Amino acid sequence: MKKILFLMLISGSMLTASAQVTDSTTTTVHKYYYYPSSNVYFDQASGNYWYKDNTGTNWTETQTLPTTVTLEKTAPRYSLKYNGTEPWKNNASDIKKYKVKKNGTVKIKTKKDDDH
Repeated sequence: MKKILFLMLISGSMLTASAQVTDSTTTTVHKYYYYPSSNVYFDQASGNYWYKDNTGTNWTETQTLPTTVTLEKTAPRYSLKYNGTEPWKNNASDIKKYKVKKNGTVKIKTKKDDDH
């Protein structure tokens, strides 16, 4: 009887430990770079880019950007932290926060700007 209880205790501990490992992977924070002038995200760890396709509706992940999408060497990029692997899900707020002016410069909108 003691052996059965001991085995049940061990099994329960193992299940709990594996559930905790699974949960921690879904909330991993990833670091991305956002290029507002091109509306592109880059994951330095994987080397993947996220950009909108030609129709402007779907996001595409790739190692090499197509010739239709360019990143200017002088264009600013901003470091973002995102929980997950789809940073483009916050794109509407990123576009609003990193507003690209007509002359190509970027104005970063802060909470202080919202108060005015």
